[in-house]
Amino acid sequence: MAFDLPVEGEEGPFVGQNVTAAATCEASTTVGGARRSLDETGADTVIVTDHGLAVGEVDAEVLGAADDGVAVLDVMHPVPSTYRPSVTVSSLAGAHPKRVVVTTPDGRLLGEAQVDPELGGEKMERELSETMEAVADHFGDHEPSDAELRSFLRDRLVAQGRSPEEADQFMADLEDT
Repeated sequence: MAFDLPVEGEEGPFVGQNVTAAATCEASTTVGGARRSLDETGADTVIVTDHGLAVGEVDAEVLGAADDGVAVLDVMHPVPSTYRPSVTVSSLAGAHPKRVVVTTPDGRLLGEAQVDPELGGEKMERELSETMEAVADHFGDHEPSDAELRSFLRDRLVAQGRSPEEADQFMADLEDT
């Protein structure tokens, strides 16, 4: 999906199916140029790119407070976590912002996607039930430590097709909730 290749399986919907163009500007742009990009698109945030790679973002409030001639690099903050198009929407439900930045594995900006936190509720319940069964089957009567359980869950995510980075991010988000 990230490289316009077909996706197999029925896990979707995928983040890549909801990608829309994002307001962007090159890293060499001034605040005035970034503000024009926001005005043209009606967006709240502009993603700063360097030769197509997402490197940062800046919101309308910050752009409104800065002088037109200031370099956008001086007012931007690093781009938030980015997601691959093959990530399932249900895996983001409830744990992430409603807007996510979507890139290819090599960091090329594809756009952004709106994530409906209500999508995938039944699927999430089914996956939770299956995961609990897998934990019970794997550990049997042994009461796993938190570290053992986290390791098992991370390995399960990778076995289900998520990248190690996505699994690590999911586990970090899980600990934050």
